[in-house]
Amino acid sequence: MKYLLIISTCFLLATFLTPSVMKLAFFTNAIDKPNQRKVHKVAIPRLGGLAIYIAFLLGYMIFGIKNYAINEQVISFIDAYFIASFVIIVTGMLDDMFDLPPKSKGFAQLIAALIMVLYGNFVINKIYLPFLPVIDLGILGSLVTILWIVGITNSINFIDGLDGLSSGLSAITLGTMAVLASFQGELFVVLMCCLLLGSTLGFLVHNFYPAKIFMGDTGSLFLGFSISVISLLGYKNAAFVSFIVPIIILSVPLFDTLWAIVRRLLKKQSPFRPDRGHIHHRLLDRNLGHVRSVLTLYSIATMFSFTA
Repeated sequence: MKYLLIISTCFLLATFLTPSVMKLAFFTNAIDKPNQRKVHKVAIPRLGGLAIYIAFLLGYMIFGIKNYAINEQVISFIDAYFIASFVIIVTGMLDDMFDLPPKSKGFAQLIAALIMVLYGNFVINKIYLPFLPVIDLGILGSLVTILWIVGITNSINFIDGLDGLSSGLSAITLGTMAVLASFQGELFVVLMCCLLLGSTLGFLVHNFYPAKIFMGDTGSLFLGFSISVISLLGYKNAAFVSFIVPIIILSVPLFDTLWAIVRRLLKKQSPFRPDRGHIHHRLLDRNLGHVRSVLTLYSIATMFSFTA
């Protein structure tokens, strides 16, 4: 019952906060203007992720989630997470307003990942694979953790190309993570997922086709970063299941990201250069239409979630 209350509260908070964020986006000129690559035909405000972030923070304080941090690992995680996520939010807002170069965004993601590793002591030390010896990462643990955080963060960011797509896929991921964490008795993880899930769904009310607002990099980077670290919370010596489950759940954005990088490198382009080769663009080119394309990817993501 408490989980539903948290989700509902954050849902309402995000739903009612989003119109105010829309006004702020227009005031700060955080506007996404149409071009040849983009799908929308009119200028639409960005910065929507700020509504998700504020709703999440308010929910965190209202329900006293910090009181559920029962060990030192979670306590150190909380402090590092909020500092790092603030870096991510500021970066996303600046990008939504001023279109930062990819290198600047990548540097900010690296800083956020380093905060988790160095300040939060959030490091993947070992990987346990079925029927195989334990892989002790040693000094490579920090590097693997940073690559994990940056990789997942960008996978959510890259697939944010259709109305409601990134927010919907994030919601499916967070819901699945919450269910799996509840099976494992990871109460703090469940609560964090519920906060983010409710906030994302509340924003989705305004973001689904035809979108009144986009989450922008403020939202996609924040959700991607949060999913990347929360998916491993509780698995300091990351077991096989902790790695494979988020990979399965995030199969759609991860595959799309990997293929985008390979495709651009083969063309001798920057892997961060935008194009119309993403999976959602391919579906649109097959005349599926906007809503059907999004729902198709929702269905695929849900199938992978059940598999996980």
